[in-house]
Amino acid sequence: MAEEEKIRKHAKHALQALTDKTKKWKDRIKDFLWEVFIILVAVNITLWFHDWSQKRHEQAQVKEFLISTRESLVQDTINIRSYINTMNNYVLVYYDSVLFQIKNNKIDAQYIDSLYSKLGFSNGININYGIYQSFSSANNLRLIENRKLSSDIISLYSALPDIDASIDLLFNKRSDAFEKYIAIKIGFDNKGSTKLSTIIHQPEVIYTFRMGKTLIEDSYHLYDYYVTQIDSVIKEIDQELKAQYNYKIEKKGGN
Repeated sequence: MAEEEKIRKHAKHALQALTDKTKKWKDRIKDFLWEVFIILVAVNITLWFHDWSQKRHEQAQVKEFLISTRESLVQDTINIRSYINTMNNYVLVYYDSVLFQIKNNKIDAQYIDSLYSKLGFSNGININYGIYQSFSSANNLRLIENRKLSSDIISLYSALPDIDASIDLLFNKRSDAFEKYIAIKIGFDNKGSTKLSTIIHQPEVIYTFRMGKTLIEDSYHLYDYYVTQIDSVIKEIDQELKAQYNYKIEKKGGN
């Protein structure tokens, strides 16, 4: 506001210089041009300061976004690995154990019947899209000057929904097989006269176990792939924060 007042003041002086009849025409032009020069300098300084201030604000936004996104991606990686561990230690171990019992004809009826609910167990992976969606919806991704980093972040968040789709597909296939080949025979609570252990050698029941085991193990390739992609983007963010903002990440747990 002070700069605008100065510009108006010099504009007034320029007009006065041009109409000052006490001075010669050459002196009037000289004084007028001097005031115009001052105005031009003041305008350029004002514009430069505005652009500089705007740029500084935008880069502060980018820095905050990158830091928050990094933290979010680290947590996403933890959630993915937690899901894999749960499926391994809680679900897959049941499939493996029952298939081993079938193969060796050493059936532990109590184990099979008491833990059959694992055939329908599933939990999700909580991927945080909020930070990215908020920044993107405000059209702020354009503020990231590192175009490769920007492109990689967009690609990653465009592909991450594949994880949710994979989990849904895995659950639906396992659930459908359970309902079609097992639940219809034993009921959903396994409290009927027919126990799972008594039909465990039936081909369709064995198929249910083998199919579920294979689907779970195959899904890990997708999760491992995205963990690798996330780790790659995290490293890019680290480099950008260090190079552009002299911001060093205090790494915890390897990320």
